[in-house]
This record gives sequence, C-alpha cells and structure tokens, in this order.
Amino acid sequence: MKRITSLFVLCIAIVLIAAGCGSKIEDQKWTLDKKHAPFPDYVLNSSDKIQETYVMAATYPEVVAQVPCYCGCFAQDGHESNLDCYIDQFGDDKAVKEWDSMSIS
Repeated sequence: MKRITSLFVLCIAIVLIAAGCGSKIEDQKWTLDKKHAPFPDYVLNSSDKIQETYVMAATYPEVVAQVPCYCGCFAQDGHESNLDCYIDQFGDDKAVKEWDSMSIS
C-alpha cells in the first residue's frame, strides 16, 4: 500500500511540474530572427502554431534534429530528422537560407 501511495504522489508531482512548465511556453511570443530568410507564403498562410513551430525549428535546430522523422520522406527527400521537414538549407551562423514545406504537406 505504501508503494502505491508513493507512486501516486510522484505522479501528481510530475503532472504539477509539467503543467507549470507548459504555461511558460504558452505565454512566450515566438518571433523569427532577422538573420533567417523570410517565411514563404505556405508558412505565412498557415496557422499561428505552425508558424511558431517553424520559428522554434530555426531557433533550436540542434534540438529538432534529434527528433526522428517518421513520415516516409527519407526515401523521397533524404530527410534524416524532423529538422529536415522544416529547414532545407542553412547558411553562415546557422541562418536559415531555405525553408522546407514537408511539415505542412
């Protein structure tokens, strides 16, 4: 019984921590750094959440690159990670030179 109570308390603590962290992300305004190429029309005509995801991919490419891509675009386009579905080409200083539309398709 003691083990079940401890597990229950641990689960509640994890949920509370996750809820607290999530609210900070919701409040943050994501804007594209001027060093990156402007968004193409297919991004500008998409929802705010999709635009924010593109900004996150440009801001934290090393994090997004660790997420595997399961959409089957490896065989088609040679994508190795989720980053490849957002960004097609980087330039100097990790500036996005060309965006990819795979994440919208």
